[in-house]
Formats: sequence, structure tokens, C-alpha cells
Amino acid sequence: MADAAVALNQSGGRRRRGPLTSAWTGYVLAGPALIVMIAIFLYPLGYSFVMSFFRWDLSAPSAPFIGLNNYKETFASPLFQQSLRNQLVFTAATIAVEVTAGMGVAVLINGEMRGLRAARTLLLIPPMIAPAVVGLNFRWLFNSQYGFIDALLADLHLPAIPWLSDPNWALASIIIADVWQNTPLMVLLFLAGLQSLPQEPLEAASVDGASPWQIFWNITLPLMRPVIVIALMLRIIDTFRTFDVVWLMTQGGPGGATSLVTVHAYLLAFQGVDFGHAAAVSYIALVISLLLLGILYGLPWLRET
Repeated sequence: MADAAVALNQSGGRRRRGPLTSAWTGYVLAGPALIVMIAIFLYPLGYSFVMSFFRWDLSAPSAPFIGLNNYKETFASPLFQQSLRNQLVFTAATIAVEVTAGMGVAVLINGEMRGLRAARTLLLIPPMIAPAVVGLNFRWLFNSQYGFIDALLADLHLPAIPWLSDPNWALASIIIADVWQNTPLMVLLFLAGLQSLPQEPLEAASVDGASPWQIFWNITLPLMRPVIVIALMLRIIDTFRTFDVVWLMTQGGPGGATSLVTVHAYLLAFQGVDFGHAAAVSYIALVISLLLLGILYGLPWLRET
């Protein structure tokens, strides 16, 4: 009896932690790391935004405040207009090919055939390669003198293609490089979505005599809308961040034919030494990407998600 009383007193003397106390404990433990991460993210963002309102030229003794002049000069600049056109073409072409091809390949390998597991594993390789390595590899592949692609065309008795020296082909070259690296990521994303779909509607449609195309178009594709939205959002954001591949393949040339907004901002900052103007270009690109995301969200077919 005495031992039971002692145990009862000991258990009764302990305070039970409520959910609020446990939550605050988690916040306290995670707080320092969150503060560091927020500071690392917000400080450069705020600093560059303030910089965009100044004539931040390292060759000048001071950085005078000029208001919106950097933004006005950017919109009036033919070089920025060219880079924006290139960016929109690059974004539209890469997303169209990657999403379409990614969905098609995901549907093909969504099964239990032999060798599919190895194929899915191989799909992890291109997205894991650093963009700088991808850019260097494709620069060698598309080299007009000793590149593998033109050598293969010569063996097939086809004319050589000026991949990196012709403006039209140069833009196509960076699109091909981006498609090669990012299409497997879309395949894996869509494959995960396909494997998480409920099977009952698909089986019912098959029993009712629907063709595979009808099942895909009327059942599978609508059910995949949330995954498609995520894929489109990721690719829109990522294409406006593309720099390494383009710079290492063409450096924005020839004649600015492959100059994306990131390349234009880089040239302004580190060749023109005009960091305020480069910051303005970066924020204009950010606003344009957000507008594209807003347009995407407003599409009726996707908004239903």
C-alpha cells in the first residue's frame, strides 16, 4: 500500500505537457535554423530590390538614387526586349516538349513489364547531373568541327548543321539540352501521379468498352490535373532561372540569339558593371514569371484542381 501511494504521488506530481507546450517546444528548437534560413533568403532579396533603384556602378564614386530609371531603361532596351523574346520562346518550347514527352513516356512505362524498373532508375541520372556539366557536354556534342552530332550526320550523308553558330539553331540547341535534362524529371513526376490514381474508374471504363485513348483522355488526364499543374509551375519557375547551360554552350550568342533574361542580367552586372540595372532586370523577370503562374492558375481546365 505504501509503495502504491508513493507511486501515485510521484505520477500525480508530474505535469502533463499539453499540445500547446509541445508546439512551442518545436518552435523553439527549430527557431534558430528558421531564422538563419529566412535571413539568408530575405537579405539578398531585399538588398537587390533596393539596389534596383540606384545607379550602382562600381566605376562611379557614389551610387545615386534614380527611382524607376533602371526599370524604364530596361523596358526601352532592345537587348532586353530580345532576351525577353528568347526567354518566352525557350520557356514555351521546353515546357511543351517536356510535359508532352514526359506524360507519354510515363504512360508507356507505367506497367510491370521486364526492364521497366531499370528504365525508371536510368531516368534519375539526367536530373542529377549539374547544369554546368550538361552545358559543357552539349557544347562538345554540337561542335561544328569535331562534335559527335555533325560526325553522325556526315556518316548518314546528311549536311552538317551549324548548331551553335546559326541564331535559329543555337536557340534550338539550348532547348534540346534543357529537354534532355528535365524531361526525365517530368516522367518520374507523372509516373508517380499515374501510380497513385484510383483504379476503379479505369477498370469500369475498360469493362464498358472504352478504348485506351478514351480512357486516357476522359479519365486519366482529368485525374492527373493536380500533378500537371505542379509540373507546369516547377518548369515555369525553373526556366526563368536557367543560366549555366546557356552560358557554357553559347554565352548568349550568336548575336544575342540565346540571351535569356538571366544571361542579360549577368552581362549587365559583370561586364557592364551596372548592378542596379541588372537587379531591375531580375525583378522584371520575377514579375513576368509570377504573371505566367497567374495565367496558368486562371485557365479553366486547370483551375478546377
